Amino acid sequence: QLFDTRLRVATSAGLDRHAVLFDRLSPDNMSDDETDRPRNHWPRTYRIIESRWQSLELKTFLRGLDALYRQGWERSRPRVRFAGAAPRIRIPQENGPKVDGLAPPGLWRNCYNEEWLRGLDADRRNALSIVEEEYDFSLRREVL
Repeated sequence: QLFDTRLRVATSAGLDRHAVLFDRLSPDNMSDDETDRPRNHWPRTYRIIESRWQSLELKTFLRGLDALYRQGWERSRPRVRFAGAAPRIRIPQENGPKVDGLAPPGLWRNCYNEEWLRGLDADRRNALSIVEEEYDFSLRREVL
């Protein structure tokens, strides 16, 4: 669901250039989250479980898409807004849980956490087929 929402936000916000990134990601590559509150607690808040493989730049980009989604939801007409569930409030934890996560191959170098990459053996690092370029994570709309 998080992957689909982020992809939908990117395309509906005129950020089509990011389709190439989403073509290389899957729902399994997103960070996870957890809650210790009852399901009926409002608003629904979740602590983010960080994926070690994700760079700060990638995390910031993905959370920027989350923020765009929340802004769009808050600006929508009340009838539309309350017809569906409110967006999750995902809270990063400074010293919260981290998991290795499933790192996809074929991403740009700045998508991967450098410290995590240094901890990989050469075969695993080579299997990632890292694109030796910087990905542009900007959230500026394309103007035609």
